[in-house]
Amino acid sequence: MSGCRLADVLRQWPGDASDFDGSVGERAGCVQTGADVQRTSAARRLYHRNFGFGVGNGSFGLLAETLIHPSIVLALFVSQISDSNLLIGLVPAMAAGLWFLPQLFGAALTQGRARQLPFAFYGTLLRTLVIGLLGVIGFLVGSDEPSTLLIWFFVLYAIYNLAGGFTNVPMLELSARVIPANRRGLFFSQRSFWGGILGFMAGFLIQGILSQTEDFPANYALLFFAAFCALGLSTYFTAMMQETYAEPSGHRQTFASHLAEAPQLFNNSAFRRFLGFRVTLSLSAIADPFYVVYVQQQLGAPAEIIGVYIIGMTVARFGSNLIWSKLVDFKGNRFVLQVAALMRLGIPMIALLLPPLYGWDTFADRVPGGDDSIFYVFGLIFVLYGAALSAQALANLTYVMDVAEPEQRPAYFGLTNTILGFVAFIPVLGGIMVDAFSFEFVFIVTFLIAFAGVVASGLLHEPQSGDTRSIRGALRTQYRTWRQ
Repeated sequence: MSGCRLADVLRQWPGDASDFDGSVGERAGCVQTGADVQRTSAARRLYHRNFGFGVGNGSFGLLAETLIHPSIVLALFVSQISDSNLLIGLVPAMAAGLWFLPQLFGAALTQGRARQLPFAFYGTLLRTLVIGLLGVIGFLVGSDEPSTLLIWFFVLYAIYNLAGGFTNVPMLELSARVIPANRRGLFFSQRSFWGGILGFMAGFLIQGILSQTEDFPANYALLFFAAFCALGLSTYFTAMMQETYAEPSGHRQTFASHLAEAPQLFNNSAFRRFLGFRVTLSLSAIADPFYVVYVQQQLGAPAEIIGVYIIGMTVARFGSNLIWSKLVDFKGNRFVLQVAALMRLGIPMIALLLPPLYGWDTFADRVPGGDDSIFYVFGLIFVLYGAALSAQALANLTYVMDVAEPEQRPAYFGLTNTILGFVAFIPVLGGIMVDAFSFEFVFIVTFLIAFAGVVASGLLHEPQSGDTRSIRGALRTQYRTWRQ
């Protein structure tokens, strides 16, 4: 370690996506190799500290999101206060749209900063306090003043999602700084795994709390407090992470420069096709918040069935991630996105076909469980929903990595997320359609949009395995070089 400062080593340790040789020590001006650095006790302790607290941060953050899931839990919450399907559609629209939109601004503000931890911590703390306040208001206001309760809910939920979108940028950068490149896959998979376990258990909690229908809105206030506790732990774990100091970058892009770059990105034909596919598939979310409202209001499902749907969605979402990660490696991102599009197509099909099937006596008489079994079979919608979300989350990220030039990846991600932030408000239009026509009409529109998404997935470009922009291609090229 002669002439080599530990801080210099740690600053270089995370590396970047193109570093496959592990020459950490050389980049830090040291004689040691990356393997030697990893064996130093100080670096090892710091790595395990950040890994553990980072996994805790992500896992309890996912637990909070499950407890107040916008398209299932909160959509039902708003439906019990207001008859307006427009307001019901506004809930997931805010959850996605207000999360996507501030990210370009967040990237411009935090890019090149010496420290990312303060941004990540205070953003998470704000979200925690907002959800805690929402729980207090749920108890204090009650059902006697529905208009007041609705106003407070939408104002606070908007702040919650704006803070979440902004915080996502420094949180990802913080993770990149403190977790080595060759451990990031394990890091994020561990966050998903434990978040899935906690989300699975949350389903039983939701089932028990929502069964107390006479206690509305106090039962939902309990869910807000449970999410407050989960976010509080997530905030604590964030604060306990130890960020290695990074020299401030001399070149920082402004928000305006990020916007000015956007038109140039459309010269990439593969990206244009991908963005068209993403927009089309996102439009198929037009009916997402209305499946749970439909099954309760039109089919007569009890409120506690929501817990079963949460469990099914969580198991499918996190359990299928193991399958998607293998398929991405061996079949490619295009194939996984095509499967996700087909699952999206299946969701409105189930909603449209199940009620007529159960209305057919020959079929209904042969189904175990009688008429009530339709509520559980309807849960297949949420299983497909969870699996499709998992496939999209993985393949969308790696697809952009594959088709974009490395130095332009942040711009590609920022542009994609900003456009999708506007598209995410499509459930509001779905609510207007439900009010004007019917649930079934919106499900038919969803089916047609999802079918267009399947067609668009067939037009996607698949990077060749020898293309070094592709993660798979880069790994295979590195392997062939090593064998030679």
